[in-house]
Amino acid sequence: MIARLLIPGLVAVLLAPSLAGAQDPFGTYSYVKGQRGDQPVAADDLKGNTVTIEEGKLSLIGDDGAVQFEIRYVIDDEPEEGTYRATLEIVKSSLMEDAVGVKAKALARHDGNELTLIYDFGGTDYPESFEPKAPTQHLFVLKKAPAAAAGN
Repeated sequence: MIARLLIPGLVAVLLAPSLAGAQDPFGTYSYVKGQRGDQPVAADDLKGNTVTIEEGKLSLIGDDGAVQFEIRYVIDDEPEEGTYRATLEIVKSSLMEDAVGVKAKALARHDGNELTLIYDFGGTDYPESFEPKAPTQHLFVLKKAPAAAAGN
């Protein structure tokens, strides 16, 4: 299900507020692309979904405007070459009650208005790169919406 793909990706987005060089990382992001393991996520499955980032919290918003997941994040250490490592945890879900409490180890990289993140859903180790190496590793590229479009 697409919800299982999006939840971990959204969690990783929580990393954005602490990214070096990010200009006002809080706001609304849309999906550019997604990948689970070596399989791309269909663009139609991502269309209309957004991610809202606040300090310490990320919210996955469905195409109907409802919050589907709330994710808490903690930056685990200082960035290394612009890449951050974090631990994510799903704290609320209107779509998958059994997802609450699930954690992921994540890497995030910020470049202008784009955020690239990869995480290992339920994994205990950080991904080694921004290329998924296993079916449990999910990669998402997000683009920040302009402030007027995001309603900020």
